[in-house]
Amino acid sequence: MPPKSCPRSKGGGVSRFRIAFLSICVLLVLAGTFLAFSRELTGQDYLKDFVLEQLEQSLGRKIDVHRVKFVVFPGIRVELSEVVIHDPQSAQVVLTAKRVDLVLRLFPLLKKQIVGKRLLIEEPTLTLRRNERGRWNILDGVNGQAETDQQTMGLMARTFMVRQAKLVNGTITVVDAARPDGIRSITLEHVEFDITVRPEQSLADVHVALSHQGLHGISRVSLDGRIKQAEQPIALSEDDVGEPVPGFQFDGHVDAADIKVRDAADFLGPRPVSDHLQGAVNLRSAVRVMPGVAGYDMVLSDMSAYLNDITLTGNASLAGVLTPQPTFSVTFASSLVALPQLLKTISPEWIHPQLPAVLAERQIDGKVQVVKATLTGSTTTGPQLSATGEFHVQEGQALIGRDHVAAKDLAAMILVEAGRVRISKIQGNYGSMQLTDGKAEVSFLDAGPWLDLEMTSEMGASSLVEFLSRTVKIERMGQVFAGIRDAEGTAVATFRLLGPLNQPGGITFAGGEITARQISFTHAALPERMTGVQGRFVLADGATQLDQVTGILGGTAVQVQGAISGGPTGQFHDVIIRTRGDAAQMVRLFGPPSGDRGVLEGTVISTATLSGVATRPHIRGSIVLDEAKVSLGAIEKPLGSRATVEFEGVLPQTASIKLDRIALVLPSLTIPAKGTMQFGNGFLVDMAVATGVIPVASLPRWISKSGLEVGNLELSLEIKGREPDWRAWRITGWMGVTNGVLQAQGVDGQIQDLYARVRFLRNEIDLKRLSFKVQGSDLALEATIRNWPAKPTISGKIESNQLDLSLLIPKGGRSPVREFLETLAATSQVTMTAAVARGYYRHLKFSALSARLTIQDGVLDVDRLSGESSHGHMAGRLVVQLPANAPADVDLSFRATGVEFDDVLKLAKAQTQGVSGLLRISGVVRGHGRNPHGIHPSLNGKVDVLLENGRILKTSERAVWKIISLLNLPAVLQGKVELEKEGLPYNRISSTIAIQNGMFQTENLIIDSPILKITAAGNYDLPTDQLDLAVAVSPFGSYSQFLKAIPLFGRIIAGDRKGLATAMFTVKGGLEDPDVTYLPVKSFASGLTGLAQLAVDVLTNALTLPMDLVTQDEESGVRPKELMPSLAPARP
Repeated sequence: MPPKSCPRSKGGGVSRFRIAFLSICVLLVLAGTFLAFSRELTGQDYLKDFVLEQLEQSLGRKIDVHRVKFVVFPGIRVELSEVVIHDPQSAQVVLTAKRVDLVLRLFPLLKKQIVGKRLLIEEPTLTLRRNERGRWNILDGVNGQAETDQQTMGLMARTFMVRQAKLVNGTITVVDAARPDGIRSITLEHVEFDITVRPEQSLADVHVALSHQGLHGISRVSLDGRIKQAEQPIALSEDDVGEPVPGFQFDGHVDAADIKVRDAADFLGPRPVSDHLQGAVNLRSAVRVMPGVAGYDMVLSDMSAYLNDITLTGNASLAGVLTPQPTFSVTFASSLVALPQLLKTISPEWIHPQLPAVLAERQIDGKVQVVKATLTGSTTTGPQLSATGEFHVQEGQALIGRDHVAAKDLAAMILVEAGRVRISKIQGNYGSMQLTDGKAEVSFLDAGPWLDLEMTSEMGASSLVEFLSRTVKIERMGQVFAGIRDAEGTAVATFRLLGPLNQPGGITFAGGEITARQISFTHAALPERMTGVQGRFVLADGATQLDQVTGILGGTAVQVQGAISGGPTGQFHDVIIRTRGDAAQMVRLFGPPSGDRGVLEGTVISTATLSGVATRPHIRGSIVLDEAKVSLGAIEKPLGSRATVEFEGVLPQTASIKLDRIALVLPSLTIPAKGTMQFGNGFLVDMAVATGVIPVASLPRWISKSGLEVGNLELSLEIKGREPDWRAWRITGWMGVTNGVLQAQGVDGQIQDLYARVRFLRNEIDLKRLSFKVQGSDLALEATIRNWPAKPTISGKIESNQLDLSLLIPKGGRSPVREFLETLAATSQVTMTAAVARGYYRHLKFSALSARLTIQDGVLDVDRLSGESSHGHMAGRLVVQLPANAPADVDLSFRATGVEFDDVLKLAKAQTQGVSGLLRISGVVRGHGRNPHGIHPSLNGKVDVLLENGRILKTSERAVWKIISLLNLPAVLQGKVELEKEGLPYNRISSTIAIQNGMFQTENLIIDSPILKITAAGNYDLPTDQLDLAVAVSPFGSYSQFLKAIPLFGRIIAGDRKGLATAMFTVKGGLEDPDVTYLPVKSFASGLTGLAQLAVDVLTNALTLPMDLVTQDEESGVRPKELMPSLAPARP
């Protein structure tokens, strides 16, 4: 069994620990006492030497201390008084402090190492210097960035070993001698610094407060945050994963009050400091300091500042801290502020050194809102500040362009970039124009700032005209703009201005675009107001491009398109002017004041192209007449027929237009004219027309309206004149027609073998020859027409070898011949002779016909009319009054002999022809067409008729044969005279006929036949075709004895004379088939009256009573008064 252990007393162990602890304390006290009184005991201050040695070794700098005090209780600490730290290997002082209190760690102290636990520095003065080589004194002796970082890490490591450090009422002076513009310094006072290290969290809490007394007041800054190990950046790939970042980072907040901008700019920025930089800033921001590419970077985020009544928000950064070339960047936004106030914050030199001069010369002002701006810079040599960002402008104003036109109430968005400023969404007023949109760019070149401005504006019509007159530098166009009056409407214009801003007159107009909207105006050169003008005017490269510019001029649509360039020799580049409008209105607008109305009807389309120098541009174009009716003399082009007039010429300064080529273009034919035709400043025409041979088939139908269907035309004319009225022109030359075939209206059949040769001599037309054939007739004409443009005088002759006279008689209603004669009678004086070798009219034939034709003063006079018929001669005169578009008056006198009466009946279109014999007739007949019932009621005159040696053939409709039938003569004379076969022979038929208002009256119609004597008196109403005749018939000659036995013959007592064997009849009704009635003798036993008495008297005067009748009467003893007329037989 093992032995039992003895119990250990608890109180003995505690006693031994206490003994050991007390021993150690005694040793420490003894050691401390020795160190504290070493100088008195040994003559050497071991404590001071030890502390200085440890501190110099730690800092690498020489340190002077006035007094070192070592305190053991209640903690081990060292108090240093009047501390001075020098730069390495230099007598310059980097830090001084009134008192430094360092609480030491025990165990490092036992190892003869001073490691602080808590640090207090009172009233330190730190001097930071950067020499001319850009090296800081606190980093002196360090070569390269790597050593700098390493030293910084060592400093931070030692700092983190001190759990708490505090700096009270310090002063920091920074001296920078690396700037080429001079040494600058800044002093920070009342510096308070407090750091508390939390090892368990690997971080330290830091608080810094300081102030600066500048020339413009006191500025204060406070900083609170934490220091910790720098964060490892996120690796984008496995290759990017490396060693942990050596270094620390700081995160905290900074508050700055009354930071004087000018003092800060004087130290940090380039010199000289801009006068615009004034005022103070109050700042609050989150701050982070972290290792950067070179040195440390500082970032201010969630920054808000109040500067010169401007509220700023944003962030900032400082890169390359503790490096020779640190840079900074500030990004901020602001509320709306006046531009002068903003320029106190952001100097215009920071954008570009040339910008202040631009602001002053152009008087730029307004209110600006900083949407987002970035200010970057460096503290190295030269002006290294620059500003970029987005700004909004309101109520802006500036002087724009070469003429310094005032722009007001401007609103815009400004983008400031490196080397340029871009402006967009410009709105406001530019002179009299209202800007609706715009953009601009200011580029800062080596030669100076360059402006490129484009703006869109809405302007009134008058402003547009004024602008175009200044922009289009062409004298002729300037005259056009100067003549515009009472302009109304609006236009949207986009202009571009560019040029250097630092040169007088450097800004020039580079182009633009103007869109007109319903503009109207009057012009001295236009007869009516131009309305509805719209389209685009594109201004570029010194030229004006007119794009679809349209308008309405008095109902005529006008369109202009093309380009006009300015300069000393302005140019028209295919400027096309198109018009479309009512033809009559265009004649009224552009035609001569005395021009004919109705020359043009319908729609006219014209095109004109201008090109060449503006002082004398070339013009070419066309006038399309497809939809127009054109009337020029006898030529009339109907609607729908294709025709175009092409022209070419120039526009000299002395005239509106001067043409040297005109051509009439038809579907298959072009008729050219060359020479000169001038309009505007005096009219002039001097042109030549030469067509060559033109087949008639190639002419449009409207040119051959006269009926010319086949043939060849040839024309060669020279036209001269100084009046717009074409009738006043002098026309010379000739025109010819050969092998023509003509279909004339009112003429049956074609006119063939047409040949014409006309020569034009000034105001005279010489018709050398006009000949043709028609229906077997031929006609040739030669004439001279003098003074034809005014009142023509026509003289000449007409000849024919054979002529159908029916061709000269109009058929139907108003004929072209009648209209032609009316025109001649009203406007001309005509004297012509006519000679026809052989003529005929239906079945009548004539020879040696001749006449003289005179037309003047509305009268057609055909006199000296004569000719030969088959058995006689004819002569007469015809005078016709021809009022225009009114009925004519006719006066005809005539004489004819040897005419077959049967032919006359055929001319009268009698249904039966039964009278033969030769007619001799003469008389005068007058009539007119004004009676609504026709010409017949207007006939008046007198006619003497004589027929000889003929027969009246049997016809049941004729009144004579009805009388013969009533007398039963064919039966009585059967075997002696074959009346029914041979007809009633006569020696003479004569009568004098008076015509009054269409009533033909006769008192002495006598038919002298070997068988009978017939007389008649009465009338014939031609309009109503009614006969009213009393006819007396008496036997005569060798047949009288046979005829006396006819019961119808009775004795008629005429006064004291013996009675006549006479039968009385009345003839009434139509001429072709009248009613014939026998009058018994008893019906007029008391005596004859009226037409019957007249007929008997004529019969008595024409006959000698037969002797046998007288003898028989005396022998029988019967007195005439006892004779009783026998009853008339019944009518068969």
